[in-house]
Amino acid sequence: MRRLPRALLLQLRLALLVAAGAPEVLVSAPRSLVWGPGLQAAVVLPVRYFYLQAVNSEGQNLTRSPPGQTPFKVVVKSLSPKELVRIHVPKPLDRNDGTFLMRYRMYETVDEGLKIEVLYGNEHVAQSPYILKGPVYHEYCECPEDSQVWQKTLSCPTKEPQIAKDFASFPSINLQQMLNEVPKRFGDERGAIVHYTILNNHIYRRSLGKYTDFKMFSDEILLSLTRKYKYQVNVDGTVAAYRYPYLMLGDSLVLKQDSPYYEHFYMALEPWKHYVPIKRNLSDLLEKVKWAKENDEEAKKIAKEGQLMARDLLQPHRLYCYYYQVLQKYAERQSSKPEVRDGMELVPQPEDSTAICQCRRKKLSREEL
Repeated sequence: MRRLPRALLLQLRLALLVAAGAPEVLVSAPRSLVWGPGLQAAVVLPVRYFYLQAVNSEGQNLTRSPPGQTPFKVVVKSLSPKELVRIHVPKPLDRNDGTFLMRYRMYETVDEGLKIEVLYGNEHVAQSPYILKGPVYHEYCECPEDSQVWQKTLSCPTKEPQIAKDFASFPSINLQQMLNEVPKRFGDERGAIVHYTILNNHIYRRSLGKYTDFKMFSDEILLSLTRKYKYQVNVDGTVAAYRYPYLMLGDSLVLKQDSPYYEHFYMALEPWKHYVPIKRNLSDLLEKVKWAKENDEEAKKIAKEGQLMARDLLQPHRLYCYYYQVLQKYAERQSSKPEVRDGMELVPQPEDSTAICQCRRKKLSREEL
């Protein structure tokens, strides 16, 4: 039997290696990274969360989902065996870029604190277990704290350029004038507006117009704030496209239509860095799609930059910071005290008689919006 030439043998071995694929990159649990607001006892959110970056044994960050079937998991328990609390921990959310979003929701407050274990198989990840010294309050616990402390805890930015720009045209806000004019302009059957008053940490509202079901979202944000503090191609619809944040958070390059409408985070985005701009009339859409196809690496870079920026700007705690600062600016410009107006109803805080909450913070003076 004839022997194959040496060169042919080398080619066959190379072909077998390629067919078998590259060797699996193993995750190093100790070298992986864990961080985020959900590891701080003082950060109270409806769903607490933190992040995990998978790292290999060479200290390199993984840029895609780890191979194999070994899962990451999170176990959250009370530090005291005497405190039996309800805590929901969903599966880690794989973001397909080597990072994971870890979440848990508390339905009761713990006095002693929490123990958070982050595991890869049976091995602890990074500095796990993490100890959160109590009290750790759950979302529906009404326990206001000082505004400066609250903002520092959530790492709120000191300035929000979009807020400053939006309020620049309104150095003073006449509440009585708004009460007279706004319902006439937006409160008919074709419009929709919800009028709120926040007084002594209670929320009152009056719905005007036909389509006001969106109040469930504004109710939830305002109720939460008053519990915590003393007081792809993106084209517009009727206003700014609500799906734009979801497009930014995906893996695709976003082609954004030029628009007079905006959301609060648009000012931080730069064309050709975070998205590819297209004209209002879409006349250059095919041209920009062609550019993306011909410049694949640059398009991928823009898509990644946009995704990273959106992840930073649209974190839940950043949204709470933004809403708080909007309400503060609005309150500073009011020319009179707010009142509970005729036709308003009280928006009650959610109740859970099974969840014990004893607030240990000092009582604070109230502010009105």
